Amino acid sequence: MVAPLRPIEPFVIPKIELSRPGATAAPSAPLSPSALGATGETSESSFSDKLREIVHSANEKPLAGQQVSDDYAAGKQNDLHGTMISLAQADVSLRLVANVRNRAIEAYREIMRMGG
Repeated sequence: MVAPLRPIEPFVIPKIELSRPGATAAPSAPLSPSALGATGETSESSFSDKLREIVHSANEKPLAGQQVSDDYAAGKQNDLHGTMISLAQADVSLRLVANVRNRAIEAYREIMRMGG
């Protein structure tokens, strides 16, 4: 006998609250449908905190990739596949930060063109 089908949980868009400048907020965990409460609200976190976390993470990956690459070159480890994956992750994270920066600059320029 086949088990009955369960309905799919609807995607809930969380309520975004902007904090005041200078206010501190604790960083929150990544959003997942199961992590959202019945109301769809999450813990507070400012945009600057999220951006700071992303940049910090993107800064750590190239450093880790460089360390793995140096270890491979020195013969301390023999995992070429892991070395290449580490370097590819560093490249992707830096491209992500660069694209976010480019989008933010373009949005700022668009806003400056609107004022008038």
